[in-house]
Amino acid sequence: MAYFNHAFTKMFLGTQVTGASPLNPNTNLTNGFITVAGKPTSVLGDVNTGVANDNYGPGSYGLFDAKTYLSVSEATVDGTCCPLILASASLMSNDKIGPFHGGYKESNKSKLINPKFVRRFYRVDSCVPEQAVISIGWTPETAAGGLDPNNFQGGTTEANCCYEFLCGETYYLRIDIKGSPTLRYLNHQAYQTLSAYTGCCSGPTPTLVDSTLVMIEWAKALVINQYLTPFIAPVVFDEAGVPWYAPGTTVTMDGTNTPVTSAQWWDAYVSPGHVVGACAGLRLYGAYVETKFGNCSFQVTDFFEKEPVRILASLVDYNGDPCVFEGLCVYNDCRGVQGMGFGEQVVRDLILAESYLQNFFHTDIRIREITQGDQILNSVSRNALYTRYYILHSVPRYNNPTGTFDNDQYMLEVISTGTNAAFESTMNTWLSSCGDGCVALETESCVHCDYLPDTED
Repeated sequence: MAYFNHAFTKMFLGTQVTGASPLNPNTNLTNGFITVAGKPTSVLGDVNTGVANDNYGPGSYGLFDAKTYLSVSEATVDGTCCPLILASASLMSNDKIGPFHGGYKESNKSKLINPKFVRRFYRVDSCVPEQAVISIGWTPETAAGGLDPNNFQGGTTEANCCYEFLCGETYYLRIDIKGSPTLRYLNHQAYQTLSAYTGCCSGPTPTLVDSTLVMIEWAKALVINQYLTPFIAPVVFDEAGVPWYAPGTTVTMDGTNTPVTSAQWWDAYVSPGHVVGACAGLRLYGAYVETKFGNCSFQVTDFFEKEPVRILASLVDYNGDPCVFEGLCVYNDCRGVQGMGFGEQVVRDLILAESYLQNFFHTDIRIREITQGDQILNSVSRNALYTRYYILHSVPRYNNPTGTFDNDQYMLEVISTGTNAAFESTMNTWLSSCGDGCVALETESCVHCDYLPDTED
C-alpha cells in the first residue's frame, strides 16, 4: 500500500451575499453562512417550500451536527464538543438530468469533523495585484526623499536622482521588461536601448539643457516600440514636477483616473529652458492585458496570467555599458505584487471539485448546458477576487488491514467573497472549547507597495 502526505480536498462555495436570494431575505445568513441553530441541511436548497427564511440556495453553507444534520450556532457549540460536518448548497438548479439521473440538488457535505483532530484553521485573503512602477530621475516619488536604499536599481542612490544633461550629447537608456508575459508574447525577455539627442550647443562650451526634453525623447521611443509598448506606459515629469502624458491618454495612471486633456500631452510641451537646480524624471508603469475568452467558449485549459512584469532601467554608453556614466537614479516605486484569490483560479478549482462529485464540466458547450456545467462556471465571477478558508483535519483509521494505525487527512476549503466574522467566530469558539487548545485562526494577507501616490492632481 502506498502512502502520501497530501490531504483529500473538498470545496464549499460560500459566496451568497446577504439578501441576494429572491426566495427569502436571508435573515439567518451572514454572507452565506448559516448563523442560527436547528436548520436541517435541506434548507440549503433553493426550492421555495413556503417557510420563511428556510431556502438559501447556491453560495450558502453552514456547520451541522453530525448526528441530527441540524445547523449549529456559536452559542450551541460552546462547550458541547460535538463532531460537526460542513455542508454547502448544490450549484445545480435542476435536480434531474433526463428522466433517470437525479439527486443533483443534494447538498455538498464533508466527512465528520472531530474538533480534537483539527490540525489547522486558516484564511487566505484576496490580494489586489499591483503593477511594477519605477522612477527614473526626479519624480514625485524620488523628490520626497528618505527612500529605501535597497529599492534602487544598479547601485544608484538618491544623490543621483537630479541628473543634469549637457547639449551636444546623445544619452542612452536601456529598458528591460522581464516576466512570464514577455516570454509568452516574444519567446524571450523584452529589452531595448533608447536614445535622446540634446541638440547642438550654441557655443564652444557645453551648457545644461532642459532635462524634460531628454525624458520626452525616451518616452516617445518607448511608446512606438512594438516590443515594449504592450508592457509599459510612461509618464514624464518636467523640471517643475508637472506630469506629461503620451498623446491620446485620457486618464492619469496614479489610480485616481483623473481626466487628461490634450494640453497635458507631451507633444504640447514648450520648453522654458533649463532651470538651475531643477531636474526632470520619467515614471514607468508596468501594464499587460492577457487575451481572455468569455464564459460561453471557456475551457479549463485556457491560460490566465498572474505574474506582473518587472522593469529594469539603466543609463548606458553607446556600447551599452552602464558603468561608464555616473548612474542616473532608478528607483523601484513598486516591484509588483502578484494577486491572490483570482476568480479564474477559483473557477478551475471548483470545476475540479465538482468533477469529484461526478458533476463534470464538458468541453462541448451543448453537453455542458445539458449537464448543468454552465451553472458551475457561472456560480463565481472570473473577474472577482475571493477569500479562502481552510480546515485541515484527519479521520483516524482504527481498523487498518495492514496493522498500521494511520489517519486520512482532509482539507476543507470554503470560498468566500471576503472575510466572514460569523464563520470565524463560530469556528474559534468550537475549536477553543472542544479542540486540543492549539488550533486558532491563522491569516495570510498580502503586502502592498508603500510608494507615494502621484501629486499630479
